[in-house]
Amino acid sequence: MSKIMDRNKLGRGLDSLLGEVIEINEGERILQLSPGEIRPNTLQPRENFDHGVMDGFVESIKAHGILQPVVVRWTGDGYELIAGERRWRAAKQLGMAAIPAVLRNVDGEKALALALIENIQREDLNPIEKAKAFVNLMKNFGLTQERVAECIGMDRSTVTNMIRLLELPSDIQGYVSRGTISVGHARALLSLQNEKEQRSLCDCIIREGLSVRDVEALVSGAKKPAESRQKTTKETHTRHLEDRLREALGTMVTITERNGKGKIIINFKGLDQFERIMQRIGAV
Repeated sequence: MSKIMDRNKLGRGLDSLLGEVIEINEGERILQLSPGEIRPNTLQPRENFDHGVMDGFVESIKAHGILQPVVVRWTGDGYELIAGERRWRAAKQLGMAAIPAVLRNVDGEKALALALIENIQREDLNPIEKAKAFVNLMKNFGLTQERVAECIGMDRSTVTNMIRLLELPSDIQGYVSRGTISVGHARALLSLQNEKEQRSLCDCIIREGLSVRDVEALVSGAKKPAESRQKTTKETHTRHLEDRLREALGTMVTITERNGKGKIIINFKGLDQFERIMQRIGAV
């Protein structure tokens, strides 16, 4: 029987932690459960389920079935999901009668740790979700920022900067979550003294397609607002095209253009997302 995760084990590295989530340990059973028998974890760190990505999950499961079981625990009054919420949601959408599920014997605190680590390891949380996941690890396990950084293999300054994003107003956090503004933009906004100034400059970033360097210059006083408004209609149009492509493909897209020539950069995290992007553009 595998050992149950404790706080010391959190420091052993993400590879071992991920193994605790997706591998089938000795003595554990794979059940065939109806999606309706499983309820979602209320402490799931992912808040936004991108429609484009979910469509890719649905199409993949429709074609190949569920290749990796979800992970659940028994709570006394039903099964609660620990890991695999997108697979579970896709199965419900397809009306599947049963899905494979690993039954794991863990309490609520350990279930939270598994859900958080599984999502952070996959690197597909948006920045705000990741910041909240870090805070949850600190709150529920009494970890310092330095200890969280050790657990997930990041610099402590990266963890600190990510958590600071939660100091922004909720509407600006929403823009960061959706990729409307970047983490770099958000960090620059944190330098402003009040929420009114932050919202005003955030609106300007979105409206005029300001770069992070532009925002940093405005915040420091090195550039006046009028200077930042000298963006051409062509540049603004490019930003709108980027937003439309992000929404269609479910990932970050960057367009660079000069003298009628340029390139489109489509970012992906893992082969699964790459395959879903290729499906959406009709390449496979």
